[in-house]
Amino acid sequence: MSTARAQTPSVHVKVRAVLVDKDLNPKPVPRLALSLQRTDAAGETIAVRTGFDGSAETELPAGKYRLVTPEPVEFQGKRYSWDMEIKLSGSEFSLDLSNDNAKSVDVAPAAAGASDDLSAQFKRLQNSVVTVYSEIGHGTGFVVDPKGLIVTNNHVVKSSEYLAVQFDEKHKAAATLLASDSQKDIAVLWVNLAAYPEAVTATIAKQGSGEPPVNEGERVFTIGSPLMQQKVLTTGVVSRVEPKAIISDLNINPGNSGGPLFNSKGFVIGVTTYNEQAERGPGLSGIVRIEEAMPLIEQGRDKVKQPGATPPSAALLPVEPTEPFPLDALRAAATPEKIDRTPYFFSAGDFEVAIFTPPLAYRLYMEEQRGLEKEREKRNKKRGHTEPEPSSDGEATNWQADEHPPVVAIRVVPQLKMKFWATMAAPSGQVKARFKTDFYRMRLLCAGKELTPILPEKLPLSGGQYGSVEISDTTYFGVYDYPPDAIAPACGNVTLEIYPGKASPPTVKVLDPFTIQTVWTDFEPFRKSLVAPAASVTATK
Repeated sequence: MSTARAQTPSVHVKVRAVLVDKDLNPKPVPRLALSLQRTDAAGETIAVRTGFDGSAETELPAGKYRLVTPEPVEFQGKRYSWDMEIKLSGSEFSLDLSNDNAKSVDVAPAAAGASDDLSAQFKRLQNSVVTVYSEIGHGTGFVVDPKGLIVTNNHVVKSSEYLAVQFDEKHKAAATLLASDSQKDIAVLWVNLAAYPEAVTATIAKQGSGEPPVNEGERVFTIGSPLMQQKVLTTGVVSRVEPKAIISDLNINPGNSGGPLFNSKGFVIGVTTYNEQAERGPGLSGIVRIEEAMPLIEQGRDKVKQPGATPPSAALLPVEPTEPFPLDALRAAATPEKIDRTPYFFSAGDFEVAIFTPPLAYRLYMEEQRGLEKEREKRNKKRGHTEPEPSSDGEATNWQADEHPPVVAIRVVPQLKMKFWATMAAPSGQVKARFKTDFYRMRLLCAGKELTPILPEKLPLSGGQYGSVEISDTTYFGVYDYPPDAIAPACGNVTLEIYPGKASPPTVKVLDPFTIQTVWTDFEPFRKSLVAPAASVTATK
């Protein structure tokens, strides 16, 4: 330590470097080199470097300094650097390095195939990424072999008997599980790429060089399907490279799990897995290094090469219609007049069945909103408040139409059975109950022919305290989405088969003709919206 530093009071200096991206997300700048040179007295140049969170701290004598970043930071098409005069006094000094106080210059557009052209990378790689569906939900996967091998997270598929891969809005095909590892959270699926000839294979980063596939501070990106969207690009910065994992500030939203992590050159270096949320900002994401997936990929390759190995069917499975349900029809369904609900809600053996159409689902939503408004009005009237309350007037918006897609959703829930003696021994007003049976799967048949669901979900139903009812066990319930024409008068008979177990006989429910007609009528506005454009073109001619 120099004499000048020893005799001058020291200041605790805190510097934080954060850049805000185009989506207004704060991105810490890790491993940024900072140089501080005393300008009002002699003294050596102090060099510090930010950590993974973009922060750096040091002790310096009070006085005037010049802060410089020797190496610029390239971020979203710009090159940022900092060069400023600062004055240190008091016991602490804090400085934020940001877009606002940086010097920035545009980076010249990269040549074709260069590493920093994210737009070109996205266009080139998006057809390597797929959405993976199972009974428990959905996630992302990516093609790693031209024979149709797909890598995803194990928690996305688990022990699901239904597996499907969707390539785009129109192309979806069945998949089978080849290999999985719950500890690594990796699974390898097999799909017939004849279902989508445009699919491309993602290139895996070179293995065995002894060097990590990515460096701390390097820009990375993923392509996934977060929040039920498809093919969304998300970028981030690597904070730490571990032997089996990569830590980044990349946002891994629901649905992104299982997607590929690409380095700046577009090579796969990991599989996105989890997101650790922070109190402020996007938090940190953990990515399994692609090396951990390689043994499972090799297992999958060996299995598809075995004699007699048959790929899954390339037949396209039904998908959710891309056309929205008409907004005016949703508005009309929100009228306060009472409707007959018996066509939609009924019992079948030991199960309660509900058939939801977009008009019914929106009507139930609006009834709930009106109920909440009435409670607010009662509360404010009691307190003497007279200010106007917000009103739910049935005006459906575009996002509400997206929340009610044009599908028939059938929900099947096992019924409850009261535990008589336990209820008798319980405190007054308390009811002890358990589920009568389990839900395994269901089948919907039109004129004796089974209809393929868009998505068959089998979801856990946990016990616990629900108001005055205490449920002592757990089970599953089913929510199956079907195309809008699944329940139609043309079927004649529409039958629902509900299976409580894999080898158990089903509960069979023949739908009432009134139910069939009611569901069919609910979709009349949607059917008309599909033919209206063609009709208008014909009229113009």
